[in-house]
Amino acid sequence: MPPSPLSYRLAVLIGCVTVVVSCDPSSGRDISLRFAPLVNGQPFACGQDFAGIGTGESTVTPLDFRMYVHDVALIRASGERVALTVPDDGQWQRAGLVLLDFEDGTGACMTGSPDTNFEVRGNVPAHDDYTGVEFIVGVPNALNHLDAATAAAPLNAQGLWWSWAGGYKYIRLDMRPSTQSEFFYHLGATSCDGSVSDGYDCAFANLAAIRMDGFDVDADELVIDAATVLAGVDVDRVPDGKTDRLPGCMAFPGDPECPAMMAPLGLRYESNEPGSQTLFTARARLED
Repeated sequence: MPPSPLSYRLAVLIGCVTVVVSCDPSSGRDISLRFAPLVNGQPFACGQDFAGIGTGESTVTPLDFRMYVHDVALIRASGERVALTVPDDGQWQRAGLVLLDFEDGTGACMTGSPDTNFEVRGNVPAHDDYTGVEFIVGVPNALNHLDAATAAAPLNAQGLWWSWAGGYKYIRLDMRPSTQSEFFYHLGATSCDGSVSDGYDCAFANLAAIRMDGFDVDADELVIDAATVLAGVDVDRVPDGKTDRLPGCMAFPGDPECPAMMAPLGLRYESNEPGSQTLFTARARLED
């Protein structure tokens, strides 16, 4: 039976309303903020060696490269900060926290983690004058001292929990140089007292606030080069066990590699005074 004139008019009206709602700028726009991990200008890869690293121009093999970010926002031309609404996805994003995972478990990256994530996905109002982006590298204090054994993803990722410090590793960047099995960069809150059940008080939050102006959210990506973290240290130097207990930086008190390795993030070692970051740069987004 053909539709009555009234039902036809109602169908057309409903269709028009649907189109108007879906095109309403106030409904927002989806954003994919993409990160590009490099090692000395070359794409990060677990099964590859990279030369010219650190003060000794060493050759290294990647073992791990992961990091947490949160409090992501876009900046309008007026300077207004617009927070990115980051939906939970059950794996990489939860409560505004995102795990970026650049290693795929192959080669020397024996992490047991074949999945990767190079993006922060979210939604913002559909303004056409976004000119910058900002975010914080690390885990916010409210989430930083959960029990990793029972926490939901992405806070249950293996190898990103500091049992001795009661918090998460904001960045885990591990390399194997020619002279030793590992060279670490494990950054998190340090000089902490407390327990998981009672809470922690940390003298140094070590949360890195990153801001990139002149960033085109539709055409650019954020480059993070591991070689920048390692530029000021000799990754082949074997620790003496006295003045230096471990190869690399875990932000221990008196750790000699930490000042140079934390500076690229705009962090000052054993201080909460901010500096200027050099670790993240922007470039035109490459085709997948």
